[in-house]
Amino acid sequence: MFAMSMYSELLVGLCSEVEPLPLPSSSDELVVVLLQRRRQLTGNGHDRSHIMAEDLALELDHDRMLLRLCTALGIESDPTWFANPLAERERLEELLRTVGVDFRTLDDHRRATVA
Repeated sequence: MFAMSMYSELLVGLCSEVEPLPLPSSSDELVVVLLQRRRQLTGNGHDRSHIMAEDLALELDHDRMLLRLCTALGIESDPTWFANPLAERERLEELLRTVGVDFRTLDDHRRATVA
């Protein structure tokens, strides 16, 4: 039996109840939007006055955009698979790397080794 976490239930609701926005015309634009969400998410950890609910909203928004990018690139994904959000993000980001989208180089300026 498959059990969803509270986080995956929230993400399912966010993905299903919100009127879908038109996808950008290219996957590059989706990557830019996702990186913007990621910067918002990681940048807010340093502000002690930041409210936990806002952090959760940013995290959910980031994962919603991650799911949209995966869908646009033909990578199988589903919000119900976010019972463990960190593990699912890592899995999806690894699959994105296989199609040429590497957040390690885009997000933190590290260079990936090229074979």
